[in-house]
Amino acid sequence: MVAVIGKSIFYLLLTAGLQYVGLWFRDWPNSERDFLQLFFSCIIPVGLTALAFREWRKIGAFKKRAWMAEHPDSFSPDKIDCYVRFTGKIAAAQTHRLPFSGKECAYCLATVVAEWETKKKKPANGLETQRKPLLREQSAAELELTDKAGKVYVKAEDFTKNWLALRSTEKTQGSCPAAAATQDMRKYKRYQVAEQFLLQGDPVVAQGRLALNRDGRLFIKPTRRLEFPSFVALLPARSKVPDLLQTIASKARSDAWDRRIRTVLLPVNALLLLYFWF
Repeated sequence: MVAVIGKSIFYLLLTAGLQYVGLWFRDWPNSERDFLQLFFSCIIPVGLTALAFREWRKIGAFKKRAWMAEHPDSFSPDKIDCYVRFTGKIAAAQTHRLPFSGKECAYCLATVVAEWETKKKKPANGLETQRKPLLREQSAAELELTDKAGKVYVKAEDFTKNWLALRSTEKTQGSCPAAAATQDMRKYKRYQVAEQFLLQGDPVVAQGRLALNRDGRLFIKPTRRLEFPSFVALLPARSKVPDLLQTIASKARSDAWDRRIRTVLLPVNALLLLYFWF
């Protein structure tokens, strides 16, 4: 709510600022003043109205995203190409060890990212942080999830970091792990070392498009559409939905309200400009 109020005030201040700037040009020659009148009374209002229409079209998409995140189809093997949620347990034929902490797990994904500072490009001053991935290592290309309803697979690489919410450890250290060491490391100052992993039998929720592979196996894949969020997340103890799902739905509702406010305020700003310049 605070963000919504802040954006409302910002739009009103922006319009007031444009009107105040216009006062400076009242005494300009007629030809130049006519151009400014055309600019502030026609071009900008038309642009604001077009932006309002664009934001209005997004409201439905974000409302649907919030609804579909919480109300996908229940899983069934015959719902190919449908948006479904599968809740099952991780099953691995063999156990693995996390490369840095050494813990046993059913699946792991380890990454190392180097960080260092460089000067900002002129005219900006100060330093900015640069990052370079040095290592991305996973124990298996696919996750196998099982339940009474059947078995599905997930390719972890199909889901970006934000949509793959597993058990995790992350730390920043000054020395580079031996597995990620390279020849020229003098400029690197810090290393972000992260491990995502699952233990045998962990409950996992996979939500996305159900696809049939050529070998007959069922996969949960990302939909690549805003209205149908796709993710793989660990199911917390004593909870029916993962925390990530609640975050997705809450963010979608907030984005929908944000678009509603813009849809109203942008035309209001356009009308204020028309009133001021005519």
